[in-house]
Amino acid sequence: MDEYTKNIGSNIRLKRKQKGMTIDELAEKIDLAPGFLGLIERGQRGTSMSNLVKISDFFGITMEQLIRYDLSTGEKKGEIKMTKERQNFKKMVEEMPDAMVSLMAGCAKLLNMYDIY
Repeated sequence: MDEYTKNIGSNIRLKRKQKGMTIDELAEKIDLAPGFLGLIERGQRGTSMSNLVKISDFFGITMEQLIRYDLSTGEKKGEIKMTKERQNFKKMVEEMPDAMVSLMAGCAKLLNMYDIY
């Protein structure tokens, strides 16, 4: 399964344990089969949007939190971590005039197109 399926499962398990619930108890509350919920928690099975809505509503979290965040750390999944070099480059670009930004964008496209780096 993909990274999001595993993340969703980990988040459900975390929130369930924080509430002191068993899989059977949670499954009953959200009207899912306990075995199916176990597969979801282990990241072995995805589920429908309607089930994700029921789960996020039950725990009082947003769908984005359930899907895109590691709720044990609060870190958003799938984001590029900004290295110091990227942060410095971003700051320089933000301070450049638009014409220079366009020139830099063109250079970046050429570098990517010819795999020059």
